[in-house]
Amino acid sequence: MLVKTTTPLSDARPAPVPAQQSFPGSSAGEWAGLACSGLDADGAFSPNLGLFLVRWGGRLVLCDAGIGPGPNAYLGGLEGRLPQSLAEIGVAPDAIDLVIYTHLHMDHLGWATRVDALGARVPTFPNARHVVAKGELAYWSSSPADARPHHREAFDQIFRPLLGLGMVVTVAHGEPILPGVSLISTPGHTPDHAAIRFNGEGETLLVAGDICHAPGQVERPDWAHRADMDPETARVTRRRFIAEAAAQNWLLAFGHFRDGLQLGRIDTAGAGFVYRPL
Repeated sequence: MLVKTTTPLSDARPAPVPAQQSFPGSSAGEWAGLACSGLDADGAFSPNLGLFLVRWGGRLVLCDAGIGPGPNAYLGGLEGRLPQSLAEIGVAPDAIDLVIYTHLHMDHLGWATRVDALGARVPTFPNARHVVAKGELAYWSSSPADARPHHREAFDQIFRPLLGLGMVVTVAHGEPILPGVSLISTPGHTPDHAAIRFNGEGETLLVAGDICHAPGQVERPDWAHRADMDPETARVTRRRFIAEAAAQNWLLAFGHFRDGLQLGRIDTAGAGFVYRPL
C-alpha cells in the first residue's frame, strides 16, 4: 500500500499566524464552520514546512527539499532539520536516489545544496538526480522580476549551483520519471507548479505541493493563499484537482498541513468536498 511507503517529514514549523493573514478574504467565522479547517486549537494557521519520502521500486524518492539549514532571514531565523528527520528513520542523505520538486519556492528547495566546512556550496544529496518541470526551471532561471526577492535569491544561491554540476533533469508533464512516476500540471501557485503522481498496484498517490496550504481550502477552494503567484489560476487548478481527487480516490500528500493531517483523501460533502486525514 502506498500509505505504508510514504513518510511525511517536517523540516521546520513556523510560528502560527492568524488564518486571515495567510488567506486574505477569509474570516474567523467561516473557518470555524468548516468540517476540517486544519487550524490549531487556537484557530491559527500552523503550517508545516514539510516534504515526503517515498520508497518506490527499490529507490528512495524525496518529494521537495524543505526550507534548508538557515537561519532563514525571511522567516525570522528559522532553521530546517531535514537531515535529522531523515536520520530518525535511518536514511542518510547519500542514500537518496531522486529529489522531485513540485515547484522552486524557497521553502521547497532549501536543502538542494548546503555550505560545507570550507565554505563551498555542495549537494546535500550527492547521489541524487534532481527533477523539475521544464517550465518551472525556465521561469526561475530567467531571474523573473515579478517573483518575490527571497524566492529569487534562494533559487540563485541554493538551486542554481546544481545546474552547473549537471545534476538537474527537466521533464514535461506526463513524461515518465520512473516507472509509474510523473508530474501533472497544476499551475497558479507558481507558473509551472506540478503535483507528483505515483501510480502502482491499483493505487495513486499525489504529492500535491502547494495546491492547498490548509485542509480548509478543500471546502473553500476560492480561498487563495497569499503566496499564490497567480491566485485566479490557482483557484481554477484547486477546483479541478479537488474534484478529480475525490472522483479517483487518490491518496494525497500535502506538505504544509500540520502534523497528523499531511496524508488523506477527499470526499464529496453535499454539493462540495471535504478533506479526510488518514
